[in-house]
Amino acid sequence: MSLVKENLLADIIFLSYAMNEWLFWDYIDERGVNLIQQWLRDGREVPVKARAKIQRILLQLSGTALWTRPLTSNLDDYAGIVEIRVLWMNVQYRLLGFRGPGLRQFTILFPAKEQGGEFVPLSAPDIAQTRMQAVIADRRRVREHIFN
Repeated sequence: MSLVKENLLADIIFLSYAMNEWLFWDYIDERGVNLIQQWLRDGREVPVKARAKIQRILLQLSGTALWTRPLTSNLDDYAGIVEIRVLWMNVQYRLLGFRGPGLRQFTILFPAKEQGGEFVPLSAPDIAQTRMQAVIADRRRVREHIFN
């Protein structure tokens, strides 16, 4: 990447933090592993350009007070769970999370995909709810999301 592009990206990231409506957090499992960053770095699961689009959407949402469709949606049957919706190359990525644990914070709990109107895996919303309860019970189960 050229120096100009690197500096521009650094400036964009700095401005997004300075003007945040929301701070993003990643779920950390009981072993201390950041499962969200692990998923994002897996090139088989998330190609580089898809990761860039996901990060761009998260940066966009960080500066947006009120989240609406098509970028986000509440899951009706799963109290508190919100999906962030990202479409890239006909793949529908769904980052499931919740508003919390603190004010103006959003925690990404589980990365999923959607195919034919169904989550892949089907248990994604249930896993997200279980993880939400773990985070509420123990705030050490989150780390600030890294945009890279």
